[in-house]
Order: sequence, then C-alpha cells, then structure tokens
Amino acid sequence: MSELTARLPSAFTDALQAIDEQSVDGTTKGLPPTLSPMAFGDIGKQGWNLLQEDTAFPVAVLKKSALAGNREWMKAFLRTTGARIAPHVKTTMSPHLFQRQLEDGAWALTAATANQVAVLRAFGVPRILIANQLVGRQNIALIYDELEREHGAELMVIVDSTATLEALIQGAEGRGPRRKLGVLLEVGAQGGRTGVRDTVVAAELAQRIASSPVVELRGLESYESVFPGLAEDAKLRRIESMLDTMLALASDFLRDGLFAPGEVVLSSGGSEYFDVVVQRLSEWRAPQGQVVVIRSGCYLAHDHLAYARAFDRLIDRTPTLAGIAPALQGGLEVWGVVQSRPEPDTLIVTVGKRDISFDFEMPVARLHFTPSMGTAPQPLGADYKVTRLNDQHAFVACRADSPVKVGDLIGFGISHPCTTFDKWQVILLVDDDYNVESAIRTFF
Repeated sequence: MSELTARLPSAFTDALQAIDEQSVDGTTKGLPPTLSPMAFGDIGKQGWNLLQEDTAFPVAVLKKSALAGNREWMKAFLRTTGARIAPHVKTTMSPHLFQRQLEDGAWALTAATANQVAVLRAFGVPRILIANQLVGRQNIALIYDELEREHGAELMVIVDSTATLEALIQGAEGRGPRRKLGVLLEVGAQGGRTGVRDTVVAAELAQRIASSPVVELRGLESYESVFPGLAEDAKLRRIESMLDTMLALASDFLRDGLFAPGEVVLSSGGSEYFDVVVQRLSEWRAPQGQVVVIRSGCYLAHDHLAYARAFDRLIDRTPTLAGIAPALQGGLEVWGVVQSRPEPDTLIVTVGKRDISFDFEMPVARLHFTPSMGTAPQPLGADYKVTRLNDQHAFVACRADSPVKVGDLIGFGISHPCTTFDKWQVILLVDDDYNVESAIRTFF
C-alpha cells in the first residue's frame, strides 16, 4: 500500500461507489443506443462483446491486459531508479484510473487547472501538485479554501514570476490557512513554454517565496518537452542544459537556506524523456533529503504512434530499462464501422474528430473484423492509411482489391491519448477477446 493510498479517506471509495450507482442509458456515446437506464456499475454484467456489435459505434475501449502491463512497467521503472511519480491526471481525468495509480504507489497526483484540483478533492486525494501557473481569483480561492480545511489537501503550485507569486500571496489576505502553500520555482528555457529564464530573477523570486508567511519554497520544477522541431541530439542537449540550470539553482537555494523544512522536491519528466530527467536529477543531494518526481500521465494507456516511438527512443538511450518488465503497449483503441466504400481505394469509417485524437498525427487503422474471421480481428497492413478526418468520418485509403467491405469493423490506434480520452465520458474496459468487463468514467 502506498503512502497516499494509506491516507485516502473513505470518501474516495464512497465517490467511486456513487459513480457506479449513477444511471446511464443509450444517450451516452459508446453505449448501445437502445439501452434503457441502468447503473453504471452494471455495464460489465451485460455480457457485451464489441466484436458481436453489442456496443454502439464508434466506441472507445481500454485493453485491460495493456493497462495491467503498463502499470507493471512503470512500477519497475520507479523501483529501478528510486524516482517517484505524480501522474498527470489531465490525460485521463478518470477516478477509476487515479485509484489504480494511487494503489501503485503514486507520490501525488498532478493537475493542470483548478477544476482538475476540484475533481481530485471531490475524491479525497490528499497530495496534489499543480503543474501550471495558477492565476485568476476563483482559481486561487479554491487553493486557500483547501488550506483552511482541517483535513484539506497538501498542495504545491509552480511559479515563474513575481506577478504570479504576488497574486498567490494576495489571495491569502483576510484568510487563515492552516498550512502554507507549497511552491515549486519553475525553470524554463528560451523559446520554451513557461518558466524562469534568468537565474538572477530566479534567485530574487526564491528569496521572496522564502520570506512570505503564507507560501514556502518546496523545490524546483521544469517541463522538458518544450523543444519541438529540433533534431533529437540537439533536443537532448537543450533538456540537459535546462536540468543543469535547475540543479545549480537548487544548490544556491540550499546554500542560502531558502527551502522549507522537509524533502526538497525536484520535478520534471512528462511521458517522453522521464529517463533523462531521473538520471540527471538523481545526482543531486540535500542534507534534509530530496525526492525526484516525474509526472508522466500517458504511460497508463500509452499509444500506438507518438509515444510508442518515444518509448523505443527511451530504450535506445537507456538499454538497461529494456529488461525491467514487458514493454509499454498501446491500450486505448477506438472502433468504428465501415459505412461506405465510394471508390475502390477508399473506406469511410464511423470515427471522426469528435472521437479520436488528430493533433499529433492521424490515427492508424490497425485491426479488421468481420464475422467470417471467427472470434479474433486481423491486423491491417501499412497500405491502409487514414488520410483525413471529418467530424464523424475517417477516410481510409486502401488497395483496390482490399477485402474490407461495408459493415466490417475497423479498430484504430491513436497518437496522443490525452486528446482521445477527453472525447469520451465513458470508456469500456475489455479483455483480449473484446468482452466488456467494466467501464471508466471521465470528468473533463
């Protein structure tokens, strides 16, 4: 049992039970449109099978075997490296999956927005890292509401400017928070996203944090995947330079006594370069202890394109990680039906922009099923290519002699799970034979 799991109140279990008791029906995308109202928790009791067309189409599914394997890989990585994880919940926004991550030993959960924090607190999550600049009166008010509660969450936010910091400090005026708000100073890089660029400014900001009665400096933070368009070697050099700046500042702040009591938090590492982050940040030490926290959110579902390639590069960089557990595998699929074949070399499938991610690249048509195949879909080759998406349609180029026909099922792999999860309120969990065993709910 992880530290956070041990601290989870019964509210988490109660809230999940409340989801199971909610009514769903045929108005929910992915569920049979003829479905009469039933309890969410009974979805897995219906004996549905995707390949038998017991669901609606399009439908999003999570493969339980991939989910289990990906959990084991990340646990093995954390054991091997000694790092901790605060998974970024923006990927899935699903309490059913948060629970699994907490059970696996998550050090905290990471949010990007105040509304995401509100979801986490509704389920009683006790430690939350907000990996974003928190601005806006209502957003800041939520944080201090939590700090005023007797059993409120332990919260950490990131700052990169005096303006942001002063807004946080002013938000405490007239209040009586029971605990200080934890702050991580964010280090950025020229041309990147947020984060301090100038070390002098960073030092001044750290001094201001340390002198405040309502906030405290808990550590430093960065986000390493902010160099699109660079060749891989050049990108890695930029990442390492940013991490070196982060550690140099940490040493300065330690020397000057600016950190709050307790472990110093060093956090970076999205879903692509977390091995590089852990290797570099783990070299730093503080007398009071330190913790290296990665924030990968995509590992749980992974994908079939962008992050699949990123994982291959990770193994190339760090071959010792190849043997720690079976490789991460794509677990999130979206299935549709071929509804038209207007030309011999074109399939039109009932999956569109409303159903699947397309911000990184087009999805990939991976699997084909028709009842004559028996009980298992067959893989599609590279000659099947998604060329474009409309709101509700996928255009799939194929050979003129392709055997795929109208009414057949096509299973698509994804690139970038974050922007597929957010298109579904309910995602079905299936076994390797596509029997529906349960479902998860999302809160976007």
